[in-house]
Amino acid sequence: MARTHARARRALALGALAAGSLTLTLGACTDPGPVSTSTASLAPPTASAPAGDKPIMAPADFPRTDGSTATMPLASLVLQRTTGLDATDADGSMTFSGTSTAYQNLADGSVDLLLVFEPDPAARAQAGPKGAALDLTPVGRDALVFLTDTTNPVDALTSDQVRGIYTGDITSWKQVGGHDAPIVAYQRPEGSASQALMRALVMGGKTMMTPPTELVTGPTGELVDGVAAYTNAADALGYSVYYYVTNQYAVDTVNLLSIDGIAPSASTIADGTYPFLGTFYAVVRHDEPADSPARQVVAWLATAAGRQAIADAGYVATS
Repeated sequence: MARTHARARRALALGALAAGSLTLTLGACTDPGPVSTSTASLAPPTASAPAGDKPIMAPADFPRTDGSTATMPLASLVLQRTTGLDATDADGSMTFSGTSTAYQNLADGSVDLLLVFEPDPAARAQAGPKGAALDLTPVGRDALVFLTDTTNPVDALTSDQVRGIYTGDITSWKQVGGHDAPIVAYQRPEGSASQALMRALVMGGKTMMTPPTELVTGPTGELVDGVAAYTNAADALGYSVYYYVTNQYAVDTVNLLSIDGIAPSASTIADGTYPFLGTFYAVVRHDEPADSPARQVVAWLATAAGRQAIADAGYVATS
C-alpha cells in the first residue's frame, strides 16, 4: 500500500456544520502551557473572504479565544472573516494554551470562547468544586494518526496492533511485519488533546503502558521531531492529529500509517472511513449571554460563511 507522507497536499473538504450542542462540566486540569504562533505555523488561514461576506463585529469586540494547538489556524481565519482584520494581525494575536489549560481558562472566565477538542475524562474528573457548565458545539472533524520515520518498512497497522503496542503486549516491529527491533513508542502528556483522543478512540478502556519519561513529549512538535530524528529513527512510533502533522508541522521524513487498511486523508476523514476520528468544538460557558460576541461567533460558524471558513482553513467540517 502506498505511503502517505506528512507533507501531503492539503485537501479542502466542505460539509454541513452540525446544529446540535452538548453541555459538560469542567474545572481544574493541567497542561504543558501556552503555545503561541512562534511554535506552530498559521500558514493556511490566508484565503480571502468570499465575495459578499461582511464582518459581523469590530476587532476589539472579538471574544477572548483559546484552544487546542491544531485549531489556531482556524481561529485566525474566523477572526479575519468576522472582523475584517488582515491575516498578519490576526495571526499575531493567536496564543493558545493547549487543550486542558484552555478549558480551565474558560471555566475561570479568563477567556470567552474555545476552538478545541473534548478533554480527557481523567482531566474532567479533576474538576473539583470549581466545575463550570460549558456548551460544546461541533465545528469540525480531525483524526488521530500514527507516525513512523520513512525508513521504517511498516506502513500499516491494525487497530488491534496499535492497542497491543501501547499496552506493551507487542514490543517488536517484527511482530507487525517489520524489522527485528524494539518499538520505541512515544506518548503525549495527560491532558493533551491527542492523549485524550488516544484513550477515547484507540485504547477501548485498556490501560496504556507507562513509558520512559523521555518518551513523553511536551509540545506536539517535539513528538514529530522525536519520531523523525530519534537515534534509532526507524524504530520510533508516535501519534498526533492529522491537521497538525500535515499543515502546521509537516516533516518530510515522517510517514502516516494506514489503519485497518485505510490511509488518513481529508477524504477518508470526511467520509468517515478512517477509523480514529475525533471532533473539535466551539465552546462557551453555559451562562454566556445569548447576545455576547462569543455566542455570535458560534452562531456564525453554523452559517454558510462559517462553513466556508472551516473549509478554506483546510479543515473537515462536521456533517
